[in-house]
Amino acid sequence: MTVITNLRVPLSLDDVTRAWGSRRARLASPRMLSLVTELLERVDTENWLQPAVSFRAWPVVESGPGWMELSGGSRLRASLLSHYLRGASHLALGVCTVGAAIENHVSEWFAANERLRAVVLDDIGTFALYRLSDQFETLLQKEAAVLGLEASGVLSPGEDGFELSEQAKVAELAGGESIGVSITSTGMLIPRKSLSMVMGFGARMPKWGRGERCARCGARERCPHRQQVLAGAPA
Repeated sequence: MTVITNLRVPLSLDDVTRAWGSRRARLASPRMLSLVTELLERVDTENWLQPAVSFRAWPVVESGPGWMELSGGSRLRASLLSHYLRGASHLALGVCTVGAAIENHVSEWFAANERLRAVVLDDIGTFALYRLSDQFETLLQKEAAVLGLEASGVLSPGEDGFELSEQAKVAELAGGESIGVSITSTGMLIPRKSLSMVMGFGARMPKWGRGERCARCGARERCPHRQQVLAGAPA
């Protein structure tokens, strides 16, 4: 298992406002720009981002329709995995998080009725998580290269064909507890600004970008960040 905590997730005012996408012209008032600038400074100087990743590449020993079995006897059940990653010799299971500090401040400000400040900071935290996941994907691609293999695109529990009920197993096999990530009885990760992911390692693995992942996501119809984050972050 590999754990990395010495990560940086740099964010700028332009990064955040570009992530607003079509909302940028309407939201980018002097008041909002001043608020975003203030919050970014506090995020940086007060260390509100605590990015960390944990992952392990598990050999695939057997697979069938809707399931893949890993060394050690663990079996992941997801039609999405067996469809996209059926040629994988390994599955890299990972968890990344930006920590709990931002969500704690968001909760405090909502409780204090400082709604705008809370919403903007939550937006910053979500964008930071997307940025961290981009770094994590690149890191896993390098890990595959070390093994002499190619890396697929990323799949995550909660996408269509990959039930959220599998998230606990993914997080456990990825070593999520080693970076302070736990899971609720409903399959949600804690801290909330965390993601679990699966990537296939093998020969000539298929690749895809975030747009296709968003199209499969179970929250695609209600997610306020879907298009905005795509507009502001690398694919």
